[in-house]
Amino acid sequence: MSVVLEDVGFTYPGTPVGVENISLTIGAGEFVAVIGPSGCGKTTVLKLIAGFLTPDRGRILLDGEDATRLPTRRRELGIVFQNYALFPHMSVADNVAYPLKLRGVPAAERRARALAAVDMVGLSAFAGRRPPQLSGGQQQRVALARALVFQPKALLLDEPLSALDAARRVEMRDEIRRLQQAHGIATLHITHDQEEALSMADKVVVMAQGRILQAGTPTEIYERPASPTVAAFVGQSNLWTGRVRDERHVDTPIGPLRADLAGFAPGSEVCVLVRPERVATGPSADGTNQFSGSIVRDRFLGSLRRFDLSIGDGTVTVETKETSRTDTIHIAETSIQILPLDAGQHPSETRKQ
Repeated sequence: MSVVLEDVGFTYPGTPVGVENISLTIGAGEFVAVIGPSGCGKTTVLKLIAGFLTPDRGRILLDGEDATRLPTRRRELGIVFQNYALFPHMSVADNVAYPLKLRGVPAAERRARALAAVDMVGLSAFAGRRPPQLSGGQQQRVALARALVFQPKALLLDEPLSALDAARRVEMRDEIRRLQQAHGIATLHITHDQEEALSMADKVVVMAQGRILQAGTPTEIYERPASPTVAAFVGQSNLWTGRVRDERHVDTPIGPLRADLAGFAPGSEVCVLVRPERVATGPSADGTNQFSGSIVRDRFLGSLRRFDLSIGDGTVTVETKETSRTDTIHIAETSIQILPLDAGQHPSETRKQ
C-alpha cells in the first residue's frame, strides 16, 4: 500500500493559510516523517490524507486509486492522535476492539483480535483496565494497537509522542518503529521533534510556509541541506553569511575560510554552514582555517560538551567530548558547506542557530 500526493493544494477558507504544491510519495512499508516550524502545514498534510480536509487542487492516491474525495471512513487508515483519543469509560480491550465493532466484526472475533493486538504492544496484563489507570506510554501503546487492529492500508501519526517525558519518548520511538516494520505499513509521522524524525524515519520531509523545502533520507537532510532554512531547522548549526573571494576562499564574520567555492562567482553573497561536531579543538597541522577566541558560553550535556567561542565579529559553536578548556579551534575544508542564500533573504538574516 502506498500513499501519493500529486501537486496538492489547500487553503483554509477566509485565510491565506494552507499548503501549496505538495507532491509526496510514501511507499509500501516506508516510514516518512514530516517536520517544520509550527504553522508550516505538516498537520494539514496529514488531515488531507486522512480525509478530514478536501484538497482545492491536486490528487491523493491510495494504492494507486484516486481517494481525493473519498470519505474518511472508506480510506481504511489507522490514525494516532496527539491526545490518543481513547474512551475513558471503556477497558483497554474494548478501546482496541472499537474499530472492529464499527466494521461489523462479530463479537467473539473482534475480542480475539483486540486481545492479540493488546498483546502485540505488551499490555496483556492491562487489558481490563481503563485509560485513566494507565501511564502516558501505556495509553500510547493502546492507541497504536487500536490503529493497527483492523489492518489499515496506512498509518498516520499526529505528534503522538509530544505528551510523553523525554525518557518515555525514546522508548516509544523504538516501539513505534518496531511495530511499523513488523506490519510493513506505509506510515506518515508528523512531529516537531527533529531528533525524533532523524532517528525513526526512512525519509524526512522538511516544510515551511505551506511548502516542502526538501525531502530525503535523514543523512541527506542533515549532511546535505538544500538551503539555509533547512540547515538551521535540522540539528545544531553554525551559519554565517559570507562573501566569495575566489574559488578557494570565502570571507566570514569569524575571518576568511579556505573552502570549495566552485560554482559561486567572486563577490557573491553565500551561506556558510559548519556543524558544531565538525569543528575540531586545538590547532590545525598547517594553520589552515585555525582561529582563536574567547569562550562566552560552556554547557555540559552528559555525553558531550557544547561551547560557544567568540571570534572576530562572529561566534562558533563547538560540540566535543573533550573536557579541557581551549580557545583555539580549526575547521577542515571538508566540514564546510557553501549554500546559496534563501530566496528573498538579505545576507544579514543568515544566523547561527
